[in-house]
Amino acid sequence: MSMIADSRTWVAPNPQSIPVYVLPPLTRTNFPSQYIPSLRRIIRILKNIKPDFVHLHAQHYYSPAIILSGKQYILTSWGTEVLTLLNENIIIKILAKTTAAKASKVTVDANCLKEIWMRMGVPKNKVEVIPFGVDLKIFNPQVDGSEIRERLEIQNDDVVLISTRALHNHHYNIECFVKAIPPILKAYSNVKFIIKGSGPLEGYLRNLVRKLGASEYVRFAGLVPHSEMAKYLAAADIYVSTCFVDTTSVSLLEAMACGLAPIVTDIPGNRDWITNGENGLLFPPKNQVALAKKAIQLIENADLRKSFGKNCFQIVKQKASWKDCVSKMERIYRSLF
Repeated sequence: MSMIADSRTWVAPNPQSIPVYVLPPLTRTNFPSQYIPSLRRIIRILKNIKPDFVHLHAQHYYSPAIILSGKQYILTSWGTEVLTLLNENIIIKILAKTTAAKASKVTVDANCLKEIWMRMGVPKNKVEVIPFGVDLKIFNPQVDGSEIRERLEIQNDDVVLISTRALHNHHYNIECFVKAIPPILKAYSNVKFIIKGSGPLEGYLRNLVRKLGASEYVRFAGLVPHSEMAKYLAAADIYVSTCFVDTTSVSLLEAMACGLAPIVTDIPGNRDWITNGENGLLFPPKNQVALAKKAIQLIENADLRKSFGKNCFQIVKQKASWKDCVSKMERIYRSLF
């Protein structure tokens, strides 16, 4: 097994000793000069390593190299690259459709993406929904978050809301979460808010918290090691996602696996996992007033939080465990031989 990725891609240190071939990132400025050399390099790499098949993740613009290599490949597409596909220019649409048409199988992480590929003309039976999944040995309701609460100076009787999305994409809209804090505190003062993540928006969000007079109640956790992520979730009672463009969120699945009660935006990717009133609450995107009302509803109802959390864990256990998701992908791999 080998990996080819551009330099913007995060790769775990020494990923099972897999050889990693790094390409320079393509940008608007260097695309004319860098695109063809990158395609040629991919073709050379594939010729040298002689893979049985290629697993292409998104990046439709690299697909000509895979197609020209003559190798079988699986296309896994996810995120905004597919969500915006129907509105792209004709060249991007043709490239994406050709990539999907020549793939042995197309996998996606959400039903809304499958619908988009079907509207692009890809047969329904060629597209399979497989979420990235959650390791239930790491993320589960038995994880103890007391150490994190103590570290963040959160009292035992505090109700904690947590956001775990990165602070570098505007479509994560953490600003909406921050703006919902004052009305929540007006109703209940024993509430704390954890904002996990880092990025260029962190300074703006910290200033916004100060302007709103909420610094005493907000904990910026920064970039949390994945090994501690479950403990941070276990330190909270309610998970909040304000993202208005998303597919299946691994962050949401991790929170569900830890038994948190979710409040998330009412978008297709979230509706795959959250049924309003059954295992969480949905609110209109970019509406901090509605978010605050939903939060207050859960803050004052511990039994409802507990019920949502139990239902969420069962859903992840049945539909999104890492073990089961990997088995589904392995089945597709075997079908190529």
